[in-house]
Amino acid sequence: MQKLRENILPLTIAFALLMELIDATVLSTALPVMARDLDVAVLSLKMAMTTYLIAFAALVPISGWIADKFGARRTFILAMLLFIGASALCADQSTLLGLVLARALQGAGAAMMTPVGRLIVLRNTDRQELVKAMVYLTVPALIGPALGPLVGAVVTQTLGWRWIFLINIPLGSFALALAFRHLPHDTPAPPKRFDILGFFISAIGLGSLMAGLSALGEHIMPLPVALGLSLTGLSLMVAYALRARHRNDALLDPNLFRHRTFSIGIWGGTAFRLSNGAIALLLPLLFQLGLGMSILASGALAGLTAVGALSIRGFSGKVVDRFGFRSMLILGTCVRAASLLGFGTVTSPYDWYLVPLLLIGGVAQALTFTAINAITFADLDPQEMSRGSSLAAVAQQVSLTLGIALAGGALELSAFATGAEISNSAIPLHAFTLGFAIVATTGPLAILIFSRLKTTDGASLRHLKRTA
Repeated sequence: MQKLRENILPLTIAFALLMELIDATVLSTALPVMARDLDVAVLSLKMAMTTYLIAFAALVPISGWIADKFGARRTFILAMLLFIGASALCADQSTLLGLVLARALQGAGAAMMTPVGRLIVLRNTDRQELVKAMVYLTVPALIGPALGPLVGAVVTQTLGWRWIFLINIPLGSFALALAFRHLPHDTPAPPKRFDILGFFISAIGLGSLMAGLSALGEHIMPLPVALGLSLTGLSLMVAYALRARHRNDALLDPNLFRHRTFSIGIWGGTAFRLSNGAIALLLPLLFQLGLGMSILASGALAGLTAVGALSIRGFSGKVVDRFGFRSMLILGTCVRAASLLGFGTVTSPYDWYLVPLLLIGGVAQALTFTAINAITFADLDPQEMSRGSSLAAVAQQVSLTLGIALAGGALELSAFATGAEISNSAIPLHAFTLGFAIVATTGPLAILIFSRLKTTDGASLRHLKRTA
């Protein structure tokens, strides 16, 4: 019983995070079905995927301040209520615009729920039990992307795509009951000074930039509007960076880039994760509209990348410790880029190398992510860790958003170049060949950045790993 009490808090948070992480990936497999039902072009639905990530990225930096101001328990529960309510709104939509707006609310709830949940565990776990608690919080990040596509396929096939969102109501209600019962009450603390103007500049700039880039080429909004949004967002982000350089309360601190390893980790990681966002869109479309596979087969195959990542995750630290950060990052990126090119050569669901490509690509992804996550924080001072974590979280969401936009643009460009037609029922395979080749160019870009690392960078982390 004592052991159960020690584990119940991280298990409660882990269950809520698993629901959120499944929801972040559950939509991709159902895109063709949703496009036909909503009577929109299938690539237009990438806005429903990216809007969630945009809202998440824009609000993550403020989550810690809100938790301090109003209490972590209260913030977490209200975030869950927002997430559940937004899920019901998503299921009720009959237009693309309505779905996009509802997904933005979902992303806002997730942005408060995920980091605040981790904060609750960190604040209420004994130091000697912290490693065990963090294992519980890591598991959802590993199995969520594996379960998401399959869950989305099964639910869409049996109940319809709207139940992708409706199942969050009973699951969320159960998670809420656990939260009310097991989350400890806390007293709000006087928060640190909050840069309100800076927050709005960064949130509006980031949202405008990502929304504009995601809408390019899809007739969701007129081209001049999409370009105007993109340029406005870029201008605001530049203005924020210039302003934040001279402040000590910046939520996203550009001064952290003075650390060479942090800079390489953020920029190289952003380039590498572009492919991760891209395949979330490209693989389900390849399987269903390119190869004519069933939605269930598509969901099962799409999850194999995460299965490959999960299989190596327990050994990834040892591999990085053995070969070093620079070598591991360059090798992992090469393998990942090669797997992307391989997807472009698939012509049949029965091609023998399809499953190995998915698994090997997942392994390379896990190894590279491990190295990126470590080297990014290798040289930060302890007091810089919190700001570095916020900036890294935002960069991750931005890269996934840009990756989805890149995948959609690559498919459109390849279809235009080859004279192919993209419809909600079929996409020619040669369009995917060029599309995957375009996405694979993110590999050389990331390698160019990672090659700036020295062989000695991160050596102290590897030494600590061995002596531990």
